[in-house]
Amino acid sequence: MRKIFAVILVIFLCFVITCHNEAFCAQPNHNWVWNVLVVPPVTGWNNEPGKSISAALSWYEAEISDSGSGVGGHDIKFVRLNLNTSSDKPAENLNLPIDSHTAAIMSFALTPDIDRVLVARLAGRNVPLMLAGGENVLIETGGRPLINIFALDLYRDYRCYAFAQYARRIYDSKKRIALAASRFTVNQEREAKICYAMLDSEGFMPMPYWADASVRDTFAMMSEEIESFVGEQAGVMISFMGGMGAREIWRNFMRLRSNWRLWNCAEPDASYLSCRGMIFADQNISLASQGGFIETKRLLWRTRAMRVNDSVAAGKAIALTDWLTKAIELMPQPVDNLPRNDLLRNLERVQSIKFGNQVLNIAANLHRPTERNVYIVEVRNHEYDNLDVIKTKGLAYVPAY
Repeated sequence: MRKIFAVILVIFLCFVITCHNEAFCAQPNHNWVWNVLVVPPVTGWNNEPGKSISAALSWYEAEISDSGSGVGGHDIKFVRLNLNTSSDKPAENLNLPIDSHTAAIMSFALTPDIDRVLVARLAGRNVPLMLAGGENVLIETGGRPLINIFALDLYRDYRCYAFAQYARRIYDSKKRIALAASRFTVNQEREAKICYAMLDSEGFMPMPYWADASVRDTFAMMSEEIESFVGEQAGVMISFMGGMGAREIWRNFMRLRSNWRLWNCAEPDASYLSCRGMIFADQNISLASQGGFIETKRLLWRTRAMRVNDSVAAGKAIALTDWLTKAIELMPQPVDNLPRNDLLRNLERVQSIKFGNQVLNIAANLHRPTERNVYIVEVRNHEYDNLDVIKTKGLAYVPAY
């Protein structure tokens, strides 16, 4: 009888222990989950970019969870934050619940005003802030990148390099090239001088024109001066004059029936679509059509039946996550407690980040990719038409040139 009772007791204890273990395993081990705080696009999570980013993050989250080993032995949870866009200061008022399990903060705001505030709030801390854009956001100080700030975009000076390379590709060194900029506007003189130096190094002899936008008819006088100087010979004017100045130069070229072309060293947007023949260089404008992100869209659908309509937004989410996970995987595995300083050092030397049909390597002196594809586009029939693709290096920021 005692033996039977002992056997029953052992079976009961085994049953209790098994149930306890199953219940324990069913609960997430929060010590082994690392959080990534995610700032949404300014349009929120319910519009196409936000939905596509969210789907891509869910896909990556599931891939990591199902891998068995996770990332450094940990699962990743993407914590979606919400911007209060009705507030005058949405980024200042954004709650950032950073704790010991926060691996990084990612921003898909793609808006300089928001990203600049996030940089100011987080600069110098040991939690990385990773920007999905950032071409108009400085992430350096004193000639060195901020220790914990990273960006997927090249800084805006890349257009100087792209135009110099494009000029070398399509013209010989005798081509007439002029530069128009103001000495009284932030970035214009600096960027014009960078472009001048790069054109000069390619064998061209660019002519700088320093305009004062406050003087009436300054753009008309500039256009007429160029025409009288070179006569009937065709040339290229590269404008650093901003939206209003570039349009005025273009209008005067049209009025004079000039043979000169206008290359605008500014970000293309819908306001320029009436400026027939104006040419731009941009790292993001043709990603949807030529960036190879259709494969990203197919991957999410084929593997987990996740549908995305904005494949570029999804591709940026996957690129940032790939960047972060590769940095974690550079550490000795498994990783018990996240060593923040090691993570920051690894983030600046990650290689082979998949970004559509590009493979990005990170420059330690920039905290940005070493190079990106830049698309040369021309305004035709109220659309941006692709002319060329230039592999363009990222440039270290120079406050004065």
